[in-house]
Amino acid sequence: MAGELALRSSRNRALRASDAEREHAVEELHAHFAAGRLSAKELEERVERTYSARTRADLARAFDGLPRRWLTRPRARRLARAHQSALRLHAAAYATVNGSLIGVWALTGEGQFWPAQSLLPWGVFLGWHAYAYRRWLVPRRHRARA
Repeated sequence: MAGELALRSSRNRALRASDAEREHAVEELHAHFAAGRLSAKELEERVERTYSARTRADLARAFDGLPRRWLTRPRARRLARAHQSALRLHAAAYATVNGSLIGVWALTGEGQFWPAQSLLPWGVFLGWHAYAYRRWLVPRRHRARA
């Protein structure tokens, strides 16, 4: 939730927080307490602040000074894994099919490079897929490390 609360736009930060978001934030605060980042008194204050939060920005303030997590919710982690697996599968299929087409082209001795009809559109799609994965599922701080 803390990673989710590091929202990308001020418009999302102004949205009202749901009860489920508050509960998830409290669970994460307890995890930070268990890791030794918070004292019992700090935990109590932050939990109280979390339950009284009206907006997502208020929830985010409960995590001030704590490390942010990336994709902490199980659904978000599954989405990232599925997207990464699909990207690998698409890249493997691209290499296999287009490599075969180039091999056929080379063996037949055709003068014009007809496999480009497959290489170009499929390559554009694959590039968009990689861009989308990197843009929407990998936070900026993780991109800088890569």
